[in-house]
Parts: sequence; C-alpha cells; structure tokens
Amino acid sequence: MTNRDLSILGVFAHPDDEGSIGGCLAKYATEGARVYVACATRGDGVDAQIKDPALATRDTLGQVRSQELACACEKLGVQPPLFLGYQDGEVDQVRVEEAARKVARLMRELKSSVVVTHGPEGGYGHPDHLAVSAFTTRAFGLASDPQAELGPPPFAPAKLYYTAIPRSFMEKVPSFRERRADIRGEKLGFVGVEDEKITTEVDIRAWMRVKLDALSCHRTQFEFDPETRQPKTFAFSVPEEQRLEMFGHERFVLAQASTARSTAALNGKEADLFAGIR
Repeated sequence: MTNRDLSILGVFAHPDDEGSIGGCLAKYATEGARVYVACATRGDGVDAQIKDPALATRDTLGQVRSQELACACEKLGVQPPLFLGYQDGEVDQVRVEEAARKVARLMRELKSSVVVTHGPEGGYGHPDHLAVSAFTTRAFGLASDPQAELGPPPFAPAKLYYTAIPRSFMEKVPSFRERRADIRGEKLGFVGVEDEKITTEVDIRAWMRVKLDALSCHRTQFEFDPETRQPKTFAFSVPEEQRLEMFGHERFVLAQASTARSTAALNGKEADLFAGIR
C-alpha cells in the first residue's frame, strides 16, 4: 500500500478543534496521504466569542470562521474543509443516527483508512464535542455495513482514534489544568484521559511550526500580541525548547480497529496512526 492509498478523516465540532491534531495532519499530508477535515459547524453559535470585533459580526461569523478553517487547512497542506451543516451549540440536539449516516457516507466516499474525532469525554465536556464523538463512533461501524444504504459502496476504515490529553500533562501545564470554558452558562474544565489509556503518541516536532502557523488563522478565536502577531496562548508564550518538549507529541486513544493487523496495535503503544495498515 502506497502513502497515496492512505487517508485520514478528522471529524470535529468547531473550526480550530482540528488544531488538536494539526501536527499529525501536516505530517501525514507531507508524507503523501490524503488528509481531510470535516467540521460539524461553522463556529457561529450564539455563545461564540469574537475576540476582534473588527473581523466579524454575529451575522458574518459563520462565513469568516469557515474561511479561517480553510486558511488553517491550506497551511497544514490538507484538503479544503468539509462542513456537516449543523448549528454551533445545537449539535447535541441532532439525531445520532442521522448525523452518523452523513459521516459514514463521507468515510465511504473518501475511503478513510483512519478516522480521528473527539474523545467521549469531549475534552472539557462540551456538548457539541460529546455529540460529534458519539455519532462519529457510530459512523465507523455504519461505513462498512452492507445493510446501510448510504449511496457509495461499503468501506471499512481500519482505525478509529479519539484525541487525548493525558491527565499527567494536565498537572504539568497549569494553563490546561486551570482553563475554563463558558458553555451554556457553565464553566467547564479540561478532564484529561488516564495515562494508561493512551495508546498512541506521534512525534510532531518537525511540524510544530506549521501547526502553530495554522492555529494563527483562527483570528476571531484568539487574542493576538500586537508585536509578535501571535496568539496569546501558552504554546506561543514558552521558549522553543520547552514548547517542543511539552507539545512535541500528539496523543490518542485507539478506540476501534477493524482489521487483525490494526487490532494488534491495541496491545501496545504506537508511534504512527497508520501502524498495522501500511
């Protein structure tokens, strides 16, 4: 199997969520794999904050954030983004089976070898993240089901991964441990995943700069330093050496695998999302 035969589909809730695996997206695109990002929403929910009001209004926010995601995908070297058409802040109200069929159809059309989405904890419990995790997990099984009439012929993705931030990392980085998101009137904090559940760690140090450049596309979502023109986030504020040490690997939980070779990876640590597939 050549790299061009390999494909990754990342399914996320909002523009900028793809940044959690930006290093991997850039790495595998550079290696020749076909890499896609599908976003459930355009990031224009009623609770969405616009960090710089000069960039968007409430009426234009969805269009602007769609363009920001397209900018990020271009910098990462991946295909233009796909949108599922759901309303930001209301994804948890969508019928799971309906959304799962839509995503499964994408998996068949794109022949996705690997699918990556939010973990069942949703990072910090965001209802949209939880919903996307649930219907993408359901879609993973539907894609290969010959009884599911979705248009394109059945196709079995080899692996389903959840993004993961280890609990130990949460303790090391105060900005993650103390960060809170105001979602529907609740202050939600990052949960993290037990370290022993992490199955996969991919070295993305060579793609760190690309990942950060792509994150900088999301100008309505971050406050920017007027001198450095970089987002005021922890990853940008620490020295390069410390940044590579702390953020130089992206971590995942291998949730499901459909082939014997890829299932074998469940028994040990992986360093490659395509382990057992190539």
